[in-house]
Amino acid sequence: MMAMHMPQPIDILRLTKGEVFNLAGHERGLAARTFYDVEQLDREEEPVEVRFPDNFRQVSSSFFQGMFSASVRRFGSVDGFFEHYRFNAPAHVRAKLADYAEQVLSR
Repeated sequence: MMAMHMPQPIDILRLTKGEVFNLAGHERGLAARTFYDVEQLDREEEPVEVRFPDNFRQVSSSFFQGMFSASVRRFGSVDGFFEHYRFNAPAHVRAKLADYAEQVLSR
């Protein structure tokens, strides 16, 4: 029996180094998309975990759109996106991300 390939998680601490608790800006989101190779992660068959520190405060809609709008469109639905990307984040952050994903599809 073959072991399942688990994609590398997106660990936000690799980006923030524990020094930043808010992520904002479309350009920074695009840079994060490249940093984590989200394009490749979109093609993974297995779900991808996205980890935020417990003390994380906020992700702006512009950052989310830079990092994930192409992914949301690729999956074609909010549910499809969140089935592939499993966000391990404080509840207030997860709630905002769901709103942001809806905004991407409504444009």
